[in-house]
Amino acid sequence: MNRLLLATRNPHKVREISQLLASAPILVLPKPDSLPDTVEDEPTLEGNAAKKARECARACGLWSLADDTGLEVAALGGAPGVRSARYAGEDCDFSANNAKLLEALRSKPSRAARFRTVMALCGPSGEPALEEGVLEGEIAEACRGANGFGYDPLFLIPELGLTLAQLEPERKNALSHRGKALRAIVPRILRAFALCALLLLAVRPAGATRTEPGERTIWDEIMASQAQRELRLGAQYLDEKQYEAALDELRRAVAANPQDPQAQMMLGVAYYWTGDVDRSIESYRKSVELAPQDAQPYMLLGISLAYKERIAQAYAAFKKAAELDSSRADIQMNLGSIEESMNRALDALEHFRRAVELAPHEALYHYQLGMLYRRLGRDADAADSLRRAIKDFPEFEDALLALGSVEERSGERAAAIRDFGKAVALKSRDSVARFRLARLLLEDGRLRQARAVLADAFHLTPEEGGAGLQLSISYAGGRSAAKAPAKSAPPQEEREAPADGPLSVFRRNLERVPLDQGALMQVDVLFVPKAELVRGGPGESSLSRALKRQLGQDLQVRAVRRQFHINPGSSLERQRQIDRVLKELKAVMAQAPAGADVRLGLNLTLTRSAQTAAESGGGPGGRPRTPPKVSFQPRQVGNDLGLWIIGTGWMPLVSEVLPDIDEESSPSGGSDWWVDTGLGYAALGDGQRALVSFERASKLDERNEAAWLGLGVAHVMLGDEASAEAALERALRIDPKARAARDGLKWLRRPSTRPAGAGR
Repeated sequence: MNRLLLATRNPHKVREISQLLASAPILVLPKPDSLPDTVEDEPTLEGNAAKKARECARACGLWSLADDTGLEVAALGGAPGVRSARYAGEDCDFSANNAKLLEALRSKPSRAARFRTVMALCGPSGEPALEEGVLEGEIAEACRGANGFGYDPLFLIPELGLTLAQLEPERKNALSHRGKALRAIVPRILRAFALCALLLLAVRPAGATRTEPGERTIWDEIMASQAQRELRLGAQYLDEKQYEAALDELRRAVAANPQDPQAQMMLGVAYYWTGDVDRSIESYRKSVELAPQDAQPYMLLGISLAYKERIAQAYAAFKKAAELDSSRADIQMNLGSIEESMNRALDALEHFRRAVELAPHEALYHYQLGMLYRRLGRDADAADSLRRAIKDFPEFEDALLALGSVEERSGERAAAIRDFGKAVALKSRDSVARFRLARLLLEDGRLRQARAVLADAFHLTPEEGGAGLQLSISYAGGRSAAKAPAKSAPPQEEREAPADGPLSVFRRNLERVPLDQGALMQVDVLFVPKAELVRGGPGESSLSRALKRQLGQDLQVRAVRRQFHINPGSSLERQRQIDRVLKELKAVMAQAPAGADVRLGLNLTLTRSAQTAAESGGGPGGRPRTPPKVSFQPRQVGNDLGLWIIGTGWMPLVSEVLPDIDEESSPSGGSDWWVDTGLGYAALGDGQRALVSFERASKLDERNEAAWLGLGVAHVMLGDEASAEAALERALRIDPKARAARDGLKWLRRPSTRPAGAGR
């Protein structure tokens, strides 16, 4: 049994970390009474956490984990920060700290603040590795609530209108900065003991955060043959998402032993995640030939075949996997998922239920079942399944969002507001959650809270440590997005499609990638059946009725995913790469069925050059790491539990309540109502209708900062960057401290790498 030492004697922390590591053979120990307390005299949270972890690790000869937390208030220059516990003096108590903080903010116009926790993991002879968790909020005017401790009674979550001390412990823990930091460092703990949660996203993309009794994982098999160094190291690189390095190691493993079915299978995984899906299929087929009774390569083969839209072959592979091992919950879920994509909802329902029976604590499986129930109109069953998913995984934001929509449709408005609020607090860049929450708040007349929800919805900006640049645009029938009716958008306001069509937006953003950096570009192309909009009855939008008609006809969204690598190089080399990418994407878009709406989603993750990465510390074996650098995510939801199917299930969550664009009046909220409407259209990738909505909002209230931020987003989606800059400048004049406007301008003004005179 491996042992992990905590640099604390707090039993709550010991219990919390033990629960997160429950599936691994790791015993979590508190700091021994014989060790003296660490003197926390470092000037930063990082320094104190690292010092505590280092001292414990070297004193006891064990891997050790430590943390340090601080409250950082923007108007106070980040104070009290590292001195949060001693803000009012060395022997102060919580009430004295809170009183001093309120006094310091008495004359300050901004009350923005954040809690930040830094976790440090250190081995007996190494240096600490650090991860952080952040919770954004504000400082209230007075203490509120009796739960929690420290600054909790003053720390306000604007989206909820509550302080941390007013939240129940379970709800607070789901949002907490400490929990985020802890979950971020768990993979490092697992790797430290060579117990990687191997291929949680790569090998078992349908999810499973734990291994159910009777399930066999690749890691179990690899651990039985530890002498295979290349295989183990390749697996570690895969776990760290260093796919090129993994590919090198696994190629060597296959060359050393081409008859090893596991090596062939792992090589297929590496090919898959480096974008060479055809070769992944070849490797999986070789693994199947070498181990025809192993269900795992059949399942992985099915995933790659589904990626290539070879649905019948994928289905056959999943069925074979299920025949070989009917007790694998993930195989049952994959089989059901592809049946759902084939419009075989009842067959899918049977397999989803079977997956839930086999893995009753897998939140993802309950979520998938709940979403299928929702599609079938069985709202009560959907709510039950979604609540079960949230019980097993309280931070499952997609499940909270779906549950809120079911509750709103069932008339449980208070519950819907609560769950949408939780979703926003968990993933602040989820514009779908903000759209639904703000809409309900506006309908209830809670204008101030609605504005707080909308204020942070429009970010165009790169951020250090972010998850990538994400753009979403749409067009119909191979042309730019359908324009709004003439009365909504006068002819002189109509925008022409960019020279390359919607792909010109992608081109301009690829040209901004610095020449000494690479990028991983993932594009989702969605072919969406176009609904015939008909006038709805009282209280029902035409979009809502059209959606029901689509669901009644069982029409499906068809999705294609492509992944490209942009390598560092000269300006001309970069242009050749960009041209090749756009050529392939044009070929994909040409597959659009007649009359279909096409949604294009871009996720662009910039990577450091090898030299820069090496200078900042490399991965195993000295190879450089390539952490993500920029972030632009109108809908930052990710895949909470590694769902491999392209996530389009959120689209009806917008469409079912989105107001008609041709209605000039707004039920409530005036300018803010149109901001929220524009946000909904932006989330769907409909830049034209988003633009019309934001323009109406700005005309109704020229001082509505969010309306101008929204206009900036809409103009970027439509490729009109000059107008986007003008809109963001207007927002900045309204609020000189508006971060979304300031950072958006910084990104838009970043110089292009296009060589002078280069043609399109």
